[in-house]
Amino acid sequence: MKPTSSSTTAAPQPPSPEATALGPEVRIGLALSGGGSRAIAFHLGCLRALNDLGILSRVTLLSTVSGGSVIGGLYGAFDEPFDEFEKRVRTMLKRGLVGAILNAALTTPEGIKALGCLLLTGALDLLNLAVRLIAWLPMRLLPADTRRRWSAFLPRFTLRRAANLTTVFRRALDRSQFAGRTLKVLGEGKPKLIINAAELRTGSAFYFSPAESGSWRLGKLAKPDLKYADAVAASAAYPLFLPALDLAWPFNKRDGSRRVERVLLTDGGIYDNLGLAPMWPRRDPAISLNVQQIDFIICCRAGYGLRHDPPTHFLTGRLTSAFSCLLDRTQNLATNRLFELRDSGQLKGFILPYLGQDDSRLACPPPGLVSREEAFGYPTDFSAMSQKWIERLSKRGEQLTHALWAEHAANSSRPAS
Repeated sequence: MKPTSSSTTAAPQPPSPEATALGPEVRIGLALSGGGSRAIAFHLGCLRALNDLGILSRVTLLSTVSGGSVIGGLYGAFDEPFDEFEKRVRTMLKRGLVGAILNAALTTPEGIKALGCLLLTGALDLLNLAVRLIAWLPMRLLPADTRRRWSAFLPRFTLRRAANLTTVFRRALDRSQFAGRTLKVLGEGKPKLIINAAELRTGSAFYFSPAESGSWRLGKLAKPDLKYADAVAASAAYPLFLPALDLAWPFNKRDGSRRVERVLLTDGGIYDNLGLAPMWPRRDPAISLNVQQIDFIICCRAGYGLRHDPPTHFLTGRLTSAFSCLLDRTQNLATNRLFELRDSGQLKGFILPYLGQDDSRLACPPPGLVSREEAFGYPTDFSAMSQKWIERLSKRGEQLTHALWAEHAANSSRPAS
């Protein structure tokens, strides 16, 4: 199937009546959620619609998570017309990233380093387990308060896991997608870019940006040579499949000092799977990083909607369902906050192109709408995607964005649910 005619747009279109209805002073933020290749394809359609409407060029802040960070990073890293960007994304989706990861593992030193670190850290973990098993019975014979004091003296053998499958993923992204580009390279006319990751040791958001990177807990990262691949790999390290990036980086503290910190970076969706956190009003620039005021939010959400997982008695199945349940709840809370901010006047409005949208609630459904049921069920992974699924997911994103913008942007007092 050939791309739709709108995919051949060579440059941003003149603003539509709906786009100009917001007024030139309105600052627009665009958030791209996680969801692996499913999210990449869906967001491609959303971006295509925004480009056709002349809105994409008005976006002042682009905040991305996980799969959204892959396509958002590609959009920011290259100075090219939209049709070339779309070709780049479609080629990546057709090939997938799994082959690039395998190639990096077999043809670069990163694969050997990752295997060596796995064996060494695995041996240390077994040694730590053996020490605690040997000490378990004698420790049980001690009073509880004495046991707590003595447990602190048990030896623990640790080693920073400098290479793992995620560092291989990072090398694959750098070779196959970003061509070594650093975050200092941002395409002309592109919005400010924030790539979201989660820092596990402090439980805080970690923001990568051409302007500044870091965490409110750790400070500003004093490492000017960060690459797009560093940020995207951290943001997309889905914890059920990819280990956290284990790094030792220097940070500039608020008191003026500089200190090297060990950080564990994983999928930004753990903290905020919609990428909305950098856009919330009233963030304090004295504490937070990359503070920018946003008036109107476009949140592209590539989640499934109503899940119905098969029953399972196995630990991995239970943990996966529990993880998905927590993720669904946090996304729903973030969505509810959009309504609260709109109703309180802190936002002028928002739209929510949502893969799991209840199509019956669309006021003006477009002809030939790709239904939720047709686009439902594509897995969260980075495997090669068929042309049929690329068209299905991207077309739904494009159609929903057009429909919701026409329905709600001109009168932003009642944004989409």
